[in-house]
Amino acid sequence: MLLFLVVLFVLDSSLLLVAAPICPSKLKGTECMLCGMTRAFLKIKEGDFSLAHQFNRGSIILFSLIIVNSIIFISEKIINHKKL
Repeated sequence: MLLFLVVLFVLDSSLLLVAAPICPSKLKGTECMLCGMTRAFLKIKEGDFSLAHQFNRGSIILFSLIIVNSIIFISEKIINHKKL
């Protein structure tokens, strides 16, 4: 999760879009629950929540859960004095 956040916020958006694989469901002409999630997360990073919601309706909820999970993970490591 932490690596995901680092990649999302450090790498350039255009580089991420080029490197992102094409969903096998998309190749078959169908959509999966995660279709559009990469573009949605990039829009959330830019603060464009409306467009993120258009790319994938669950993106804001999933992004929020990843952030909360990362905060809890880091907090636990700090409290217990363990290495990340």
